[in-house]
Amino acid sequence: MTSPGALHTATTVAERAAELAGHDWDDLDGPDAVAGVEAITTARSFLDAALLRGIDRLEATDALRDLGWSSTKDFLTHLTGGHKGTGGGLVRAVEQLRDLPAVQAALESGRVSLPQARAIASKVHTLPRVPEFRTAVAEKMLDLVDTHGHDASDLQTAFGDVVRDLDPDAEIVNRDKEKAKAERGAHHARHLSFAEDALGGVRVKGYGTVEDAEKIKAALHPLAAPVTSEPGACGGVSRQPEEEMFDDHGVSTAAPCLTPGCGHDGRDRRDAGARMWDALVDACDRLANTEGPDALPRDHGSTARVIVLIDQESLKQQVIDAGLARNGHTPAGARLSATAVRRIACDAEIIPGVLGSEGQVMDVGRAQRLVTAAIWIALVIRDRHCSFPGCTRMPLACDAHHIQHWADGGTTSLGNLVMLCRHHHVLIHQTPWAVKIDDDTGQPVWTPPPRATLDNNLRAAGISYGRARPRAA
Repeated sequence: MTSPGALHTATTVAERAAELAGHDWDDLDGPDAVAGVEAITTARSFLDAALLRGIDRLEATDALRDLGWSSTKDFLTHLTGGHKGTGGGLVRAVEQLRDLPAVQAALESGRVSLPQARAIASKVHTLPRVPEFRTAVAEKMLDLVDTHGHDASDLQTAFGDVVRDLDPDAEIVNRDKEKAKAERGAHHARHLSFAEDALGGVRVKGYGTVEDAEKIKAALHPLAAPVTSEPGACGGVSRQPEEEMFDDHGVSTAAPCLTPGCGHDGRDRRDAGARMWDALVDACDRLANTEGPDALPRDHGSTARVIVLIDQESLKQQVIDAGLARNGHTPAGARLSATAVRRIACDAEIIPGVLGSEGQVMDVGRAQRLVTAAIWIALVIRDRHCSFPGCTRMPLACDAHHIQHWADGGTTSLGNLVMLCRHHHVLIHQTPWAVKIDDDTGQPVWTPPPRATLDNNLRAAGISYGRARPRAA
């Protein structure tokens, strides 16, 4: 039936239904009333089948959005005047019956009603995604309607018996359960680690669920697509000497290409692994540059990426642009060569930490007006990592601890703060360990409690900790 035909028929049916609703039923005797109700029920089943077909078409055409409706389910809930969720149930029935053509055909032929069809479809869709098994269960439930007249409630009750008859050893049913158990195990074993190899590189090792991996790959694959360009667009020296560019003095003006094996033919010479790595870095850069509610949380309000330490005399001589020759390090503790510092500095906000002759922090450039961010940067420059003796947890895993508690009148200043990882932050609050800032060096100096006192306090706090040597003054 064509669309105009379907629309015309639907309109005609609505008109005849209106006539039927207006008839005087008092004229019917008992047997005729029974026959009339049966006929209306049959017609209603056919109308329900037609309604699902119409809903399917609404979803396919997306026509409701042009009318201002956000979804088909909202429109149907409004149209039917039903309870909240009525429209969603109808849309869900359409989706479920697409995978069960036998049940769909039974509904359209009047073999089952919509409640029966939905009972079968909703139960079958709780089974593992094994098409043959799902089809067999659906057909067995349709047989129960034919042979025993099962209504929707009966079908839901009989579902378990039908499944056990077709899968007596529960091999198929438990397949998803075992898979879910394995996925939970993979989730609990998830990890990601970075290990520097002391050769300028980092080895990445990780493990997680297939689901998480698919999310990661879905994000990285578009960024990892090969990038093509016009031949010679990289600006590097071509293979043919006669193609080089020279200035007036005969000196080549073309810089050497940094990509090994690049023939300057416009093809992307990176292999798949290199493209995936570049995609990961690109994705992190994009995320770091995201503003608004989806922006990354900042490290104590600081947006700095690189902290460069330079002594006061060198700053006066303005060699920061000429060299950055001193090795730098990131806030996470990784050391960078001067070349890497310069390269990152192209996109990062440089925070110069000015040091005096003794290495104490004298001044810190402000990345922003927030005082807390500047103090944190100064703390990172001074302590580098957790300041507790022997601990090197990186700044991102640390808190700023008030030596004299804020509640006791302590100030939020560099001279009253030390950087502590969460473990040692708890420990210093629960044990007699003491710390102060040396007046001469500006560095934290730790004093351990007597051994017996420390052991007793650790046991009382439920903390297991080995011997730690205090940092020398």
